[in-house]
Amino acid sequence: MGFTVVLDPEFKILGVFTDGDLRRTLDADVSIKGSMVQTVMTTTFTAVPPEMLAAEALHLMDTRKINALPVVHADGTLAGALNMHDLLRAGVA
Repeated sequence: MGFTVVLDPEFKILGVFTDGDLRRTLDADVSIKGSMVQTVMTTTFTAVPPEMLAAEALHLMDTRKINALPVVHADGTLAGALNMHDLLRAGVA
């Protein structure tokens, strides 16, 4: 899966909802249908700037054992996302 980014009206990231968040929510017997994303999303997350080299981002993902990263401008707005599998398929090492 990776993650879903939750943005405010100015496209600044408020949090991410990951497959880990989904598993923790289900394990805690919290109703998915009755929960707002803001109550179960991760608000402290790893992100990278657009200027970071793809190889550096891949190393960060490997080190932190995460499969995807939001790419965020210095002002906190979303620039895009990186997925470990896409980087590996593209030959980034």
